[in-house]
Amino acid sequence: MATAFDKHDPPAKTRAIFALGLLALTISISLAGCTLTKRQAQITLPEDLPQTWATRVCVDDLPIASNLLGLIDLPELKALVHEAMNNNPDLRATALRLKAEGFLLGRPRSQMLPKVEAGISRGRNNQGNNDNTGRTEPQTYHKISANVSWEIDMWGRLANEYSAAKQEVTAKEKDFLQARDALAARTIQAWINQLADRRAKGIEEERLAVLQHIEAVLIQRYRDGLGSLDEYSTARSRTQIARADLSTRQANLDRSVRALEILLGRYPGGQLSSGKEWPTLPMPIVDMPAAALSLRPDIQAGLARVEAARNLARAADKARLPLLSLSGEIFRTGTRISDIGSATTYWGVLGSLFQPLFQGGRLRDEARAKHSEAMAAIEDLHAIVLRSLSEVENALTLEKELAVQIVALGSAVEESEKSSRYYVYRYRQGLDSIQSLLIAREQEMTVKMRLNQLKADRLGNRIDLALAVGAGIGDNP
Repeated sequence: MATAFDKHDPPAKTRAIFALGLLALTISISLAGCTLTKRQAQITLPEDLPQTWATRVCVDDLPIASNLLGLIDLPELKALVHEAMNNNPDLRATALRLKAEGFLLGRPRSQMLPKVEAGISRGRNNQGNNDNTGRTEPQTYHKISANVSWEIDMWGRLANEYSAAKQEVTAKEKDFLQARDALAARTIQAWINQLADRRAKGIEEERLAVLQHIEAVLIQRYRDGLGSLDEYSTARSRTQIARADLSTRQANLDRSVRALEILLGRYPGGQLSSGKEWPTLPMPIVDMPAAALSLRPDIQAGLARVEAARNLARAADKARLPLLSLSGEIFRTGTRISDIGSATTYWGVLGSLFQPLFQGGRLRDEARAKHSEAMAAIEDLHAIVLRSLSEVENALTLEKELAVQIVALGSAVEESEKSSRYYVYRYRQGLDSIQSLLIAREQEMTVKMRLNQLKADRLGNRIDLALAVGAGIGDNP
């Protein structure tokens, strides 16, 4: 049976149905928006990290330092590190690119703010009226206007894109810190390498001096009729070989000095000089795995990139929700520019709500792609964590083994020196040949060379360990 409402107010029923439909659509959109805009848990380091390192190194009798510069006890070496950080062209280029990224951060931020544009235009139409003839005719007009447009970020999509951009800048800041710490480490290690080459050259000079002395003794013995020409020829051959080896050591030293000068931003003239004494380079502080990894700039950059990827994935989800925008225009027109000042001001405001309905699955696929990229960023972070753990374990293992080798070769040097003195005595007494003496001297110099390189390797490894546990320069860029 028809009611009074049906008979007398059919438009009211239509409005009611339309209002209910609009309410249902609004509720469904809001529920979808709430589903897509719910907060996600913050990404952290894996919870299954070991509590302690597998490799144990006894550091009870060793000094320790909390950062990379704290490992250095030489003022001139610290000065070289600061020079490298100020003048190295690669690091300066990285800093300038980071600065550019900071400027570009304004682009996603500006999307959240209203856009205001002003313009002046000149046109022609056929809307003019001739007062004499009463007919329409073409006329020229001028228009000055101001336009405002603003996308209302109902779901936080633009905020997500801005957060993603900030996280990317943060990641690149950490990349810069890593590059800066790596440069400081390479500078110290390059200095250690040139010191090792300088000491190796000194050992080679010592060998050559010994062989030249033996050669001089043998030629005198030959002249005195006490020695043979064969002995002298053998000694002279060893002397020439030592002279060639010394030239090789000099070339190695020149290359290592030039490599250091390049890091310092200097012309590679091979003119940098230093002493020959080993510096005291203590062990860095090695915290528990979770604490150590959290200090590494590459881990911090990885965490920031995961958050950036997750924010982009959220933004891609929200791109499928309705878009609300406001726009407005205020303008004046006149047939002459001078008329605009006294012309009537017109304005208009427009609010628009757009709901993407069908785009061939583009928005859905873009959202899925962004979620896959977010998962890939998590896997990248996992890979960085594993690589970081491996770097620390390798450095700790090498520190442990190098300590054993240095002690063993230290004893070997002492024994080889005793052996050399013994064979010098036996040769002078005529109890042994020159061959035995030369072999003893060669063994002594070879062991000294190996010990020299092991000490350089140990110092360089401690720098690697400092980087591995996040003990960088320590201050902000």
